[in-house]
Amino acid sequence: MLKKIKRFERLATLRKRDISKEVSNSVLLQTEIVKNNNLIEQIDTIMDNGKAENSNKIISSGYFKNNAQLLSTLQNQKNIADNRNKYLLSEKKIIQQKIIMNNVKKNKAEEKTIEYKKNYLNELDKKNFS
Repeated sequence: MLKKIKRFERLATLRKRDISKEVSNSVLLQTEIVKNNNLIEQIDTIMDNGKAENSNKIISSGYFKNNAQLLSTLQNQKNIADNRNKYLLSEKKIIQQKIIMNNVKKNKAEEKTIEYKKNYLNELDKKNFS
């Protein structure tokens, strides 16, 4: 009986450690999501500034070609950042699910520990009264 109690106590401790590890991973992912959103906003700002600068002026073909290449490159970078953001958000959801599952498993292990302790104490009481 004592072995079962110790086993479930260890299991609960391991689940607590897993939860703390997943929470730290979630925090890291959240900081990456914020950085990625800032990058997307900066790219949008640069693209908007490049479009609005010369709307009323006659521009040379060389400038137009360079500006078009820059906008194309920025759009590619924005697409990459958007895809990365989607990936990070899906990973965050997965980690949140892991946290929930580990929390449920930890609670079950703690409940089993309490149950075995009660049974053990009941058996000791029975032996003492016999």
